[in-house]
Amino acid sequence: AFLLAILKQESNIGKNVGRCFLKNPKTGEGVRVKTGEKQPGVMAPGPPYHSKRNDVAYFLEITKELGRDPYNTLVSCPINDPARGLIPGKTSWGGAMGPAQFIPSTWVLYKDKVEKIIGRPADPWVIKDAFLACALYLKDCGADKQTYNSEWRAAMIYFSGSTKKKYSFYGNSVMKLAFEIQKDIDIIEK
Repeated sequence: AFLLAILKQESNIGKNVGRCFLKNPKTGEGVRVKTGEKQPGVMAPGPPYHSKRNDVAYFLEITKELGRDPYNTLVSCPINDPARGLIPGKTSWGGAMGPAQFIPSTWVLYKDKVEKIIGRPADPWVIKDAFLACALYLKDCGADKQTYNSEWRAAMIYFSGSTKKKYSFYGNSVMKLAFEIQKDIDIIEK
């Protein structure tokens, strides 16, 4: 139930794997698919634009290995929520991939583990691969303790890499979804 709740929160279990395309690998800018509107912050491009991550380089490597066109592969758009102090390309980056919405720099940490289990190249846009990678990541974040607090904490880390209070909306939402999904599972199992 918890894993399904994460996937539901992230992409509605694969129904929304992104609405942006990367267009400028140097700056990380892209476009919104339906409108064609330019979108800053589609993906963290590394220095000098982003000092901590270079998701563009990983994304180009991932798409090349999978034979995907990096400029026509859906990724998430950045979150633009000024009420939370989020500014695309400054404090908010998109670029999350597939049903589990892995950012490229996190996907590369789990890709080889998934490939070892499934025996073929792992693809973050394939639901089974995304599901497995998500489970491995959440286990590493402590969700395998299977308590409310450990799962809430793992959800927070999954979303933001931290347990900062300002992101508690995410952990709370995931846990509410997990509760509802578990009720359905309990009915099915009876």
